[in-house]
Amino acid sequence: MSKSHLLKYLLISPNLPVGGFCYSEGMESYLHNKNLKDSNSVKELIISELKIGQIRLDAKLLLDFFDIFNEINIGKNLNCNLQKLLSLNKWILASKDSVEMREQQTQMAKSLFNLTKEFGFEYLYENNKKSSWPLAWSWACYCFEITKLEMVESFFYAWSANQLSASLRIIPIGSTKAQLIQRDLLPTISNVSKEIMDKEIDDIYFGNVGLAMAQQNHNDLYTKLFRN
Repeated sequence: MSKSHLLKYLLISPNLPVGGFCYSEGMESYLHNKNLKDSNSVKELIISELKIGQIRLDAKLLLDFFDIFNEINIGKNLNCNLQKLLSLNKWILASKDSVEMREQQTQMAKSLFNLTKEFGFEYLYENNKKSSWPLAWSWACYCFEITKLEMVESFFYAWSANQLSASLRIIPIGSTKAQLIQRDLLPTISNVSKEIMDKEIDDIYFGNVGLAMAQQNHNDLYTKLFRN
């Protein structure tokens, strides 16, 4: 198995050692408000986020980061590209609707950078700045020569796998049902990935306000299993 395939399988696993299992991204708030009742409501929530959610913007940034890494690698406009990289990174972090979401992004990004480093890839520069999850994901895929379409598809797949992993712990849907949902999500993931590939960043829209509100409300829950 090539190193690119090895990392791709590692990345899409909900057991990827970056702490993703700690977060439900608003799903726990939905459960508290009785908006998450069974496997169908879980599936509908994930599909809705894939089609109109903010994760679409994250996926588009993967491609922009990847292209910047390419230009830096060939020595093209180093300072300008580094500034562009940092600007986009700050922008995607600022777009998150809650402190918890921003903390999730930076914690998982730091863990993935450390993991990539263990595979022998030093990041472009050492710094103490907070990095976003899309930046870290794009860097890992770039290092292991994963194609851009595979990068976006695996990003969506890994996110949905983490959501299903969270739902297993708060709703008794069963692991078999979760696997069936993951299978049913594949056509949507493929279609949305191809759509993202063909769009400019200004053309990416999202409107899943309900999930953003659920993420903001998570911190006020009296009891909770997840950090987000």
